[in-house]
This record gives sequence, structure tokens and C-alpha cells, in this order.
Amino acid sequence: MRHAPARLVPPALLFLVMAVIFQITTKAQAPVSSPANKHNLSVSGPGPVRATGTTEICIFCHAPHNASPAPPLWNQAQSGVTYTPYSSTTMAASPGAPTGSAKLCLSCHDGTVAVGATLSRGSIAMTGLNAAAQLVGGTALGANLSDDHPISFVPVTGPQIVNPAAGDPVKLDAHGELQCRSCHDPHQQDLDSVTQKFLVKSNAQSALCLTCHQKTFWSTTPSSHRTSTRPFTALQGAHTGYTTVESNGCESCHKPHTAPGASRMLKDVEEKTCAACHGLSGVASTNISAEFNKIYRHPVYSVTPSVHDASESPSSVRFKLPEVSATSPRHAECADCHNPHASDAEAATAPKGSGRLAGVWGIDSNGLRVDPNGAPPSVREYEICFKCHGDSANKPQQAGPYPPYTNRQAPQFNKRLQFDPANPSYHPIAAAGRSTFVPSLIAPWTTNSIIYCTDCHDNDSGPKAPTPGSGPAGPHGSNYKHLLVARYDMDLGTNVESPAAYALCYKCHSRTSIISDVSFKRHNRHLTNAAAPCSVCHDPHGVSATQGNTTNNSSLINFDTRVVSPNASGLLRFEATGPGSGRCYLSCHGIEHNPLAY
Repeated sequence: MRHAPARLVPPALLFLVMAVIFQITTKAQAPVSSPANKHNLSVSGPGPVRATGTTEICIFCHAPHNASPAPPLWNQAQSGVTYTPYSSTTMAASPGAPTGSAKLCLSCHDGTVAVGATLSRGSIAMTGLNAAAQLVGGTALGANLSDDHPISFVPVTGPQIVNPAAGDPVKLDAHGELQCRSCHDPHQQDLDSVTQKFLVKSNAQSALCLTCHQKTFWSTTPSSHRTSTRPFTALQGAHTGYTTVESNGCESCHKPHTAPGASRMLKDVEEKTCAACHGLSGVASTNISAEFNKIYRHPVYSVTPSVHDASESPSSVRFKLPEVSATSPRHAECADCHNPHASDAEAATAPKGSGRLAGVWGIDSNGLRVDPNGAPPSVREYEICFKCHGDSANKPQQAGPYPPYTNRQAPQFNKRLQFDPANPSYHPIAAAGRSTFVPSLIAPWTTNSIIYCTDCHDNDSGPKAPTPGSGPAGPHGSNYKHLLVARYDMDLGTNVESPAAYALCYKCHSRTSIISDVSFKRHNRHLTNAAAPCSVCHDPHGVSATQGNTTNNSSLINFDTRVVSPNASGLLRFEATGPGSGRCYLSCHGIEHNPLAY
């Protein structure tokens, strides 16, 4: 039997069929043929990059003949460069060289191959490109992909990373890998009508990001960065087209492509990313970045570039915190104290950290890492301070950098040891104080009270200052030495007692009671007549149990040996003999105490 010869399908008709198939298999909201779609590179295309004469649309990516002999009949010449993939100390997966659809996208978007360099038609003349007909600007990612969202890897799922749900527009490829097409649909530009970035769905409030990223605390707390409706527009640094902090979501701080802060894709180094809103822009209600211009401040800006890493931990091999080397660079970055995914305005009572410190890990009184829990998720404020001011080997010591320091009889720079509730005496940071006799306390403070580190170390123009100001709360910066919230004279020879000279102490302790000698019969004589600072006798943090005892070091007694020296018998000590009474063996202000009792 003779068969009728097969009819050849005209190429133009076949190409039309292909275009129809592509159209049917994608959501037909704004196809490539749409006048608004920048992937329409024909002469009728809307963007600056377009052909000078070709009217065909699909030919720049697909061809029915003489294309790459693999799906999807790719027609653009592919790049041969070696790529640098994304990496991060907090990422479980390890992306390698681009594969699958990512290589196809990069054949234009790495900026190393001429656009319109087709396999079936040769080079198509284009406009809007450089002299080599390559993409330039933000759409040209280059060969260094370390500053772009990772691609071509199988996600390692866990509590914070999940695979897209069945039926979600975000999809992994046939090999289970995340590719460019997981987030971008090259045929439809405006499924997210605000960004117009070929996203597979709207990313308002980071809906696209949250498909895979279940960042701890973000969805389970009233995070200010998730819920704030304050304006955040292109004029203030937004790059998405969305106009509030809430609608920008993750992209208030992160940029998925060509991010200046490559690891974790921050829009700048950490502190400058925060300053975009918490500086002069007016996005946040207070200008925190200005506090770091004060004389004394945490070294957020003075250590450059940022040396904080999100993987810092006592168990980290590479990024130990507390630091174990005295030569390690000292740093204090925003994320050491604030978790941007959890921070909110929730109030708290000491010692628990407020909502602004929510989601931050710390070091407890035993020197062990403690992680946040509860609602809101917060550790004790002092535990966050202990991360750097406890066991770190690179803490400031006697020589600097902000001398003079007192020369303590029992010197100790480890604040965790100084505030240990087992100590003979301590300010009530980790627990209520040991003494039941403190008649100078001003209401509402009592001997059962617990205070914050930030009751003493804080912004001198903020709400915790003796005369509360309008500045932001927190120990960001102060015009007083040691980041104190108020004046506390410690330097010798200039200490004329006054409400101003010891304003820090008089926040909690009645000046009238102190000067009237209610708790100690020689307070007035020492402070007024001898002009001796409070710090000559009292260590404001505490005396470690490994160095002192309840007899000699009650009431925070830890002498400054620049002023106090051994007596003629070689003795240098205080002995408590009861509430408000004791005796001293020492030499001070030219008088032998051998002993002097009160």
C-alpha cells in the first residue's frame, strides 16, 4: 500500500504554534507580546533594549529550527564564563555553578554575551546596549553571583526554609532545584503590578519571599518591620515601588540582586542598612544613627567594614562570641542587640529585655548561651550585654581606650562576674541586691528592685536621662564617659560635690539622704570636704566572689588605689560590722585609718 507523502508544516506556521503553546502554558496576564513587556525585544518593544528592524518576538529566546537541541529550543548563545556563586555562613545548602533555566537567563543577564546573538539567525541588530551589544546596568548581573539570591541548588529544608506548596506559582525545577524561573516568569512582566519585575506572583508584604523563607519570629511576633505602615518610598531608599515598610517587607533591608552587602543580600553594610530608616530619612520616628556621632558610643560606625556575622556564637569555629582572643577586633553592630525580624515596641520589666531586644540570644550568669523564648521572645537585657562585656578576651582594660579607669583593689572587667548574684555585693542587675539596708533609695526603688544596665548606660538625651529628653532610648551614644546616661565624676581633683556632679547616682539615691550621712556617717565629709568621688570607695558594678567577701566588700566597697593606699601597718581593707557601721584599715586623704570606725 502506498502512503501519501507527509506534508511539511511551513516554518512560520510552526513558530506560530509554538507561540500559542507558550501562551497557553503560562498565565496570560501580560505575555511577551504585550506592548508593556520588556522581554519583547522586537522593534515594537517598549524598553530601551530592542531590535532595529526585526518584528518577531519569540526569536530572541526560541526558534523552531537550528536552536539548542534541548528544551525549550533555546536560540540565544550561552555564556562560557565561570561564575562565583552565592555563599553565606548561615546557609545550609552550597550553591554551585548555574544550571538549567538559570544558564539560559544568564545568557543575556550576565552581561557577557551580545543580546540578539541567536543560533538560528545570527546577530540581530539591537539598540540600548553597550558597544559589544551586551546588557549594562542593574539588569546585568555579571559573573559574580555572590551578591544575588542563590540559584541552582536543592533547598535544605528545615524550620526556616520550606519548599513551595503544591499549586503555588513558585516552583522548583524537575531536579528539585531553585532556579531563576522559580521566582520569575519571563513571559509575564506584571503579575506583581507594582514591581514590574517578571515575578511569578505579587511580593506585597514579601508574599513571594515567604513562600520559602519562614524566618524565625517574623510571622509569630508583631515585628515592627513587618507591621509598620510608615512611608518608605523610592525617595527614602526603597527599590521595589512599594511605599511603606510593611508593603516592602523583606526588601526594606534586602535586595535579591546586586546587593551591596553580598552575604545575606543586605542593601548596604549592616549599620548603613539600618540607618536608611533609622537616620535622617524620617522613616523611623527617631534618628538613632545620630547618636553614634556623640563623644562616647558603641563602635557601630567606627569599626569599618562591619565585622559582625550572623553566625556568631560561643560554639562557632570561625566567629566566636564572646571573643577568645585579646587581639580580635572589637565590634558592636546593630544586630548584636537587635533582631530585625523580631524587634517591636513591646514594653518589659527588668530584667527581661524589651520588645526592641526581642529575638536576640545572650550569655547567662553562668557563661552559657541562652536563646529567646516566650511571647515576646526575649532574653534578659543583661544577657545581651554579657555577649561582649562578659567573658570576651578583648574587652577594654586598664590602659584604654577611654581612660582613666579606677585602679580597683580587686580589678575586674568581666561584667558577668561582677553582677553574679553569688557576689558579696553587686548592683541589682541579675538579681535583687543583697543588702536590706539602703535608706537612700528613691521610690519606686526598693531593696527588692532589679534594674537594667540601660538605667545607667544609655542615651543622655533620651527617656532614661535624669531630665528625660526626646532622643531615642538605648546605649547608642552619650556625651558622658562610659556611655553613661548622666554625669558621674570619677576623675581626681575636680570633684566638687553637686547635684550635677553625681547626677547618675542621684537618679536612684537621695542626695539629701547621702549628704545627711543616713547610711554612712562620713559621706558628707568625704564627698563635700575631701571632694572624693563616689568611685573612690564604691565599685558601681559589683565585686566578684572570687576576689572579695561579704565582710570586706559589702556595699560595693572596692577601693580605688590611686587614692586609697595601705596604712602604716600595710593593711588595706574595710570591715562591715553591721547595717550602716564598719571600720577601715588604710591611708586616705593624709589620714591613717588603723582602724577608723563608724
